[in-house]
Amino acid sequence: NIIDLDIHLTIKQATISNGTWEASHDAISYLISSPVPGEKGNSILYGHNWPNLLGNLPKVKPGHNIEIIFNDGTQSVFTVVFTSVVSPDQTHILNDSQDNRITLYTCTGFLDRKRFVATAVLQENR
Repeated sequence: NIIDLDIHLTIKQATISNGTWEASHDAISYLISSPVPGEKGNSILYGHNWPNLLGNLPKVKPGHNIEIIFNDGTQSVFTVVFTSVVSPDQTHILNDSQDNRITLYTCTGFLDRKRFVATAVLQENR
């Protein structure tokens, strides 16, 4: 949930197979080779920039909160610390980290040639 933008989506596990990233048509994809959101490291979440998915993600700003609610009812709350627009070959956004963060991104720009990225760090687990 990105409360400030009224985005409430399901998260589904996804993999990379033969260089192709699985992408859901009705949910945000969580790259299962990255840490579980809330654990140490960089958890990768991504989705199409369609109106029913992450079309509004470029409106997110530093300070906005992202809340992930797990199936067992526990929650992790993250605060966006920065956003950026990168080209698809700028994969440094996917690098592991020493903090507990999520990297949430979607396509943007003319013919979806760029990626809008929001990086958020863990504030609390409940």
